Amino acid sequence: MAPLAYKTLTPAIKNEVMNHLISVREIKKMQIQNFFYERYGDVNVLSKNPLVVQSLPRFSIAFKSGGFNDPSYRQVDTYYGPLLEHFIRQYGYNNIFLIDVEGNVVFGVRNDEYIGTNLVNGKFSSFTIGEIFKDGVNNIKFSDLTWCEEAKDFIFMGAAPVYDISNKPLGVIIVEVPYSKIDVFLAQRDGLGDTGEIYIVGDDHFMRSKSRFITQNTILKLEINTKATQDAFSGNTDVKIIKDYRNIPVLSAYTPLDNLRDVSWVLLVEIDVKEAFYPILSLKTNLIIIGSAISAITGLYLYFTLRKRLSESIPSEFS
Repeated sequence: MAPLAYKTLTPAIKNEVMNHLISVREIKKMQIQNFFYERYGDVNVLSKNPLVVQSLPRFSIAFKSGGFNDPSYRQVDTYYGPLLEHFIRQYGYNNIFLIDVEGNVVFGVRNDEYIGTNLVNGKFSSFTIGEIFKDGVNNIKFSDLTWCEEAKDFIFMGAAPVYDISNKPLGVIIVEVPYSKIDVFLAQRDGLGDTGEIYIVGDDHFMRSKSRFITQNTILKLEINTKATQDAFSGNTDVKIIKDYRNIPVLSAYTPLDNLRDVSWVLLVEIDVKEAFYPILSLKTNLIIIGSAISAITGLYLYFTLRKRLSESIPSEFS
């Protein structure tokens, strides 16, 4: 009965564990995709906001006439600055920049090293903000994760073109979205035990999230090139036992995040094999203990029964 019970229950337990990982993977995939859809919608709406459309050319004219210390610029900033700061609180951004058609960063809600520079031919033209500006002149564009020195954290940059009512280009609005907005999804590991982990890897094979097992920062620093990431970047979605970046056997449920427009990422949900299949080991151990106990009881019962019968049969032979 013990081998039969083990053979019957083991596949059911394995399927339950794998289905749980698949469920977590699909939930996290949907959350991340919805996050980017919402951010695209936010920056698109913001670029068309009358406050942005009105303020960008005014900031540009005032900046060109005398720089940030000019009375005309301070007047524009006094009127529009607090109103634009409201969008940071509303959308949860780190910062908002307004860039005119010539590439001049004419406004930032918060003081930043980019303010006053030119993103076409200035020192930041080859940085993420310069690249995102060039892409954002004609289209809504989001960057991959990048380091923000002012925030001392990783951010996404989103850009969208700004037009006036006659569809004349005025420039670009760029927003900084904090990494914490997406990290909150990955940090929710309910039901994944002590070794469960959810993380993202970019197409350069570097992590786009924090490792649960490494105290140092792993974002854009830890390279991961496992069989799971290779298969996911080939466009496959699956759940397999592999060796993870710690060289430990894990049950890995992985999938490409194929509906993101501007980044190429894969998502992995993993748990150590030892913990994932611990119920099977526990079942096996319990069946062995129960089987051993039944065998011992049966053996003792047979021993004493046979001994009793033997002792009863000896007197009758001498009578």
